[in-house]
Amino acid sequence: MLNNTNLYRQRRKDLIARTGDAPILISASEMSPDTALRDKNLAYLTGVHSASAYLLLVPQGIGVEPIETSGGPELMQGHEVHEILFVEGPSPEEIFMSGPGKPFESIQEGSGVDRVYDLSRLNRLLQAVLMRTDVLWVNTPSAPPLAQPLSPGLSLINKIRERFYWVQLKNVATIIHQMRFVKDDFEIVSLREAFEIQTAIFQKVMRSLKPGESERLGQIIFDHEIHSRPTYVSPGMDRSSYESTLIVGSGKNATIPHYMNADKIIQDGDLVLIDSGVAVNGYCSDITRTFPANGRFTPRQRELYSMVLEAENAAIETMKPGSTMLVAHQVVYDTFKKYGVERYSYGNCGHPVGLNIHDANGRYPGDREQPFEPGVVVVIEPFLMIHEEGIGIRIEDGVLITQNGHEVLAGPAREINAVEALCNREA
Repeated sequence: MLNNTNLYRQRRKDLIARTGDAPILISASEMSPDTALRDKNLAYLTGVHSASAYLLLVPQGIGVEPIETSGGPELMQGHEVHEILFVEGPSPEEIFMSGPGKPFESIQEGSGVDRVYDLSRLNRLLQAVLMRTDVLWVNTPSAPPLAQPLSPGLSLINKIRERFYWVQLKNVATIIHQMRFVKDDFEIVSLREAFEIQTAIFQKVMRSLKPGESERLGQIIFDHEIHSRPTYVSPGMDRSSYESTLIVGSGKNATIPHYMNADKIIQDGDLVLIDSGVAVNGYCSDITRTFPANGRFTPRQRELYSMVLEAENAAIETMKPGSTMLVAHQVVYDTFKKYGVERYSYGNCGHPVGLNIHDANGRYPGDREQPFEPGVVVVIEPFLMIHEEGIGIRIEDGVLITQNGHEVLAGPAREINAVEALCNREA
């Protein structure tokens, strides 16, 4: 099992360096703008993926009371700590059915925080912190939807605002997203492996989905391949967020950006679109391929596929430090406009990847103008959807920004002749 304790400690230290001496409260209960995805700012800072947890950072320190733990009582009343993780313990029913779960001591060791307490202790310690501050950083990673009930995190924020009226609330999510935008060495290694594993799986899927087969066969192959690998490998699109872990659309279904049914029999002459991600150590790749089910593009399919590939290559060529996603998007639009197909194109040509398959940066209006730095990893995915012809074509690849330009991460064949050769190869 990987031990990233020092990495989490350093990230929290870097966050405090950016926010100053004010306390920070980070919940794990918020949703991202891509509403199927839970925000992972807390996981980024602690390695804890629980949906019911809070991290309280107190740079000035806070005294903790004696409390009985499995190792005995804490000895020094008023002992000062700076990092406390509050985790919801299992109910008696959950313990009976599934066992006691991960002990707090193990969570503390893995995350490197000063203390791990049951969630029931949050209010008392948070109140003590709020009485000594006039600023509190909170985690609101996206625009809260007005038509939906408040999340637990937003409900707590409202209570703080009502009772501690002198405390100024600031959003720390945008700062954490900036930190997550540039990947460190561990994240880049994990993402490289994720793209390599997905490439191998997609090659098997592309050779297997033939006329007469069900779209669902792709899902079966994908799941089998994931489950055959080490436990640190998982689907990038997990079933708690999506109906499927692989998008498979053939014929007119390929024109639907996130088609999930996978219940059609593939026909001779269909194009097949597959889209998914693989997570390694929690870091997600994202690749899309479109290929002919019978192994040969028709002249019209070749024509349209060439446009999408040209747009992707043109966008990738813009990838370098100082450039932006907006520049890449404009290049894709200009390429499609040159051929008169811009009205069939998608509204965006890519996004960052990381702990989320659609990662943190890219969630606010100005993010597409955020200059690239070495260590940024994005995907480029131009898409043509021509519903009246029943043709949808998307090609998607990962790109790492380097010191002097970019590196295209692993992906299956995407040139027309190479795609046909792959689809016609048996092994």
